[in-house]
Amino acid sequence: MKKKINRRSFIKKASLPIIGAAAIAPFNVNANTIKELTMVTSWPKNLPGIGLGANRLAQRIEKLSNNQIKVRVYSAGELVPPFEVFDTVSSGTADLYHSAEFYWGGKSRAYPFFASVPFGMTAEEFNSWIYQSDGQELWDELGSNFKLKHFLVGNTGATLFGWFKKEINSVSDLSKIKIRSPGFGGDLLKTMGATPVNIPGGEILQALASGAIDASDWSNPVMDLAFGFYKVTDYCYYPDFKKPTVSISLGMNLDKWNSFDNYTKDVIEFACQSENQEMLSDFMFKEVKAIEKLKSLEVKFKKVPNDIVVQASKNVNSVIDEYADNDLGIKIRDSYMSFLNLRKGHSDFDISNYLNYRKI
Repeated sequence: MKKKINRRSFIKKASLPIIGAAAIAPFNVNANTIKELTMVTSWPKNLPGIGLGANRLAQRIEKLSNNQIKVRVYSAGELVPPFEVFDTVSSGTADLYHSAEFYWGGKSRAYPFFASVPFGMTAEEFNSWIYQSDGQELWDELGSNFKLKHFLVGNTGATLFGWFKKEINSVSDLSKIKIRSPGFGGDLLKTMGATPVNIPGGEILQALASGAIDASDWSNPVMDLAFGFYKVTDYCYYPDFKKPTVSISLGMNLDKWNSFDNYTKDVIEFACQSENQEMLSDFMFKEVKAIEKLKSLEVKFKKVPNDIVVQASKNVNSVIDEYADNDLGIKIRDSYMSFLNLRKGHSDFDISNYLNYRKI
């Protein structure tokens, strides 16, 4: 049974109001010595959104703990390369990583279920699966195999399908491109003839400029603008069905986590939950301005051709099944899809119908 924070008790002890993430008052952690934690990330230094989110989370943990927990953040490459943060924390060389779980499919095929799934959950639905259903329990079970404890610490919201040097008008056009696209998304594009590769975010622009790749997905308009992909490509396609949103994760060395008293654990869990909402809200606030800026730079926005969407929807289930290659992977897939199908089965009552009203 997963452990839930008793927010009423927690906030009473903390002398905190119900938090708006910008107004957090400190409280004392039951500890005699200052705890110093090292966080390694997969993001370039001061990257808008997810990179700054890692810094903000570290500051939040320090403030909530009344500076009894100190977190030092290292950007990609400062201590370890971006794709080595998992092993670094699993081994105990560092205490925390800030990344996205679709990078760890080589560790366990089930990990990408905790980042983004094609035609999968929205940010709100994923939060519900993690916090209210059995998503967190399954994530913890998976992490225990690698001496890791996992936390949800953010979400990008809606993402862009990708940046392309050449126009794509049909499925056949995908067979001509080499595209940076990790996890489920890359494997789904592969079923339609594309050649997916996985490279760190900080290397994408150079790879596009040099011709090493023909296209790339990355994230939402805020971060894609910051990376400057518009400088080396001609087309931006939207919306993204292969990774409709991306959940951002914190991994903690399990021995380190187990060494903490319950109150310290509550501090960390509460900080993670707060930052999860903060990041999504931050992206939503900044998204419109980013889109307008990209339009002012004469970016050619195009919708993904319908035949690509249709073919992808036909191929997606077989790709998802490939990520359930053992008993635990099957449990995770079945839980994820069961929750998704529950939501889809009541779609007449969700927010989408109201959003259609707003178009009238």
